[in-house]
Amino acid sequence: MITDADKAFMSQARADMLGGRTFTIILLPDEVEATDPDTGEEVKIPSAPVEVQAHVTESPTYSSSGGWDISDGLLIYTADIKADINIEDWVDVTYFEYNSDKYRVIRKPQKGISKRNRVEVFGELIT
Repeated sequence: MITDADKAFMSQARADMLGGRTFTIILLPDEVEATDPDTGEEVKIPSAPVEVQAHVTESPTYSSSGGWDISDGLLIYTADIKADINIEDWVDVTYFEYNSDKYRVIRKPQKGISKRNRVEVFGELIT
């Protein structure tokens, strides 16, 4: 059984492990649709980018199949990049930037032991 002391230890160990190993990721929230009060016209208002720190793993290979491959009869998900973002910092987005490149989010499972503490964001390079 995992105790509260175990949870505190795991949280501290994760913080220690990530120290000095994070990079800046810029989350690009989707535009918000609103109605112009004067004309009644639907307008899109851009949302401000959100800068977060994340542990980043870049993939050495690229999958042309759109994020998945089949190997020995098993479905294998692939991505150009994986960023582990603290769940408190995560904003649901469709696109993000890392190292001057833009990526489309293809998966974003929440991870953690005994409680969710991070989001693994898998991205496909688009520019």
